[in-house]
Amino acid sequence: MVGGAVWVGMNAFTVKNELEAARPLLTSVKAKVLAGEASTAQDEAAELAEHATKARDASAGPVWWLAEQIPEVGPNLVAVRTIADNVSDIVDNAVVPAVALGDKLSPSVFRPVNGAVDLAAIESVLPVVDSAGTALTGASREISALDTAGLIGPVKSAVEEINSLVGEVEPAIATAKALAPVLPGLLGADGPRNYLLVFENSAEVRPLGGIAGAQILVTADQGRVSITQQTTGRDFKFESEEFANSHVSAESRALYLPPFGVQSQNNTLTPRVEVAADLTRSMWGSQLGVSPDTVIFVDPIALSYILDATGPISLPDGTELTSANSNDVLLNQVYQTYSEDADAQDAYFEAAASETFGAIMNGKVDLPTFISAVQKSGTERRILASSTDETVQSLIIDAGLQGQMPTETPNAHQIGIYFSDYLGSKMDYYLRSTIHVGQQTCAAGNRIVRVQIDATNVLDPAAVDGLSTFITGAGGNGFRVPFGDLRVFTYVYAPEGSSISSITGTTDQTAAFTGQDDTYPVARGVIQTSPGGTESATIDIDVSQLAQKDIEALVGPMLAQPDVVGLDFSC
Repeated sequence: MVGGAVWVGMNAFTVKNELEAARPLLTSVKAKVLAGEASTAQDEAAELAEHATKARDASAGPVWWLAEQIPEVGPNLVAVRTIADNVSDIVDNAVVPAVALGDKLSPSVFRPVNGAVDLAAIESVLPVVDSAGTALTGASREISALDTAGLIGPVKSAVEEINSLVGEVEPAIATAKALAPVLPGLLGADGPRNYLLVFENSAEVRPLGGIAGAQILVTADQGRVSITQQTTGRDFKFESEEFANSHVSAESRALYLPPFGVQSQNNTLTPRVEVAADLTRSMWGSQLGVSPDTVIFVDPIALSYILDATGPISLPDGTELTSANSNDVLLNQVYQTYSEDADAQDAYFEAAASETFGAIMNGKVDLPTFISAVQKSGTERRILASSTDETVQSLIIDAGLQGQMPTETPNAHQIGIYFSDYLGSKMDYYLRSTIHVGQQTCAAGNRIVRVQIDATNVLDPAAVDGLSTFITGAGGNGFRVPFGDLRVFTYVYAPEGSSISSITGTTDQTAAFTGQDDTYPVARGVIQTSPGGTESATIDIDVSQLAQKDIEALVGPMLAQPDVVGLDFSC
């Protein structure tokens, strides 16, 4: 027994020394591979493999296993063995194969050069990407599952450090593992593939994000990706009522009013990305003769994230578009600069979109930052996509770009809250809002969820006279709304099985409406706010028929995302 304890102690010391020796090597090799300098890491990889193997061997065998069963020390030995096994697996199946490829394996493999991606290079690294992805995902799962609460300090620190190191790399490699095998096909290895990019303008807010503006048809053929057609939502003719009714339900059209289903700019009136994509795809097919399988919606905040990866973009008028100024330039300044020329505005938006796309396709992009930008945009639902191609749609879902509708979780009922401009203006650049949500059991025994939406117009009243009518909405676009007022619909999607009790507000609710979107009861409220003012719409929802749970708010993407706070009320 004493001899076994001595053996375990000596081997634990060996594992400690070998892992400490491996740690700086692992960090250095990782940095060189990600920088495309794997050929300079051959000696370090060999030394790293030697240390990792010694650590793994020292923590193996029946004596070590028996020691793991001792309550006082067992969890620490399990953690040490788990670290040693996974570090060795990562080194054998990810680091060494990656280094052996030399500079073939780096982010630059996936970076376009002069508008084209090297499909042969991608094919050559597939086996390594696959084995590396498997090793890193397995290590991430096993190490993160360790309970560190009872571990001694040095072991706990080692677990956290290795877990952090793996966590820095694993998501990107896992994405590459999923994407790399199908990427050649997506890039036209088997024939041309069309993708439609639709850029939204959140200064005219819509439930999906913003009114549909510049639209770019991109074609991938044998790895070369190019813009084949550009247009704007304003260029499309109105479709027929028969067209609209064949794509969207009568209930949805009642909620979102007649332009929904017939006007390209208003395809984003729905929070359902698959419906917006179907309408957009079908309008392209009926009017332009092309029906792109995949439609991708990009809002202005997502574009600003992407500009972090591309760096400044030079526009034809000499403006340097950056992540810091893009919202101000594209959502406000352009309407002031070209205050009487809608065609010039559209040309400006098209230039911004095409120049950004060109920077990406010509390799002027930091790939890790770009991937992070897309991932963040997907999480915030600022890049959304839908495809009729099953392979692409599967990738869209894996990447989290498929959008989200309110749902029921084990602990909460979700309500969806969306804004839509009801003025034909770009006044939502000045919209700031707060959403108050509360739940009460009333004296009569029924349960009510109350949603109070406050909208503030932050425009300085003194600045109204200097604004373009493209921003103010030309005096309300027939609604007789004073210049400088903003006017929005607020859509509240109630939980399935609940009912809308009332819609009230501090402004006229004549246009308020209670309707249905599939299985969701929906309340449409109205808010009109003058410069410097704040108004509200309040929706009560009867949830008496539902299991009592917390209420969560799922808010659509906006230029200035609302704060969501609790609400105390009596009913």
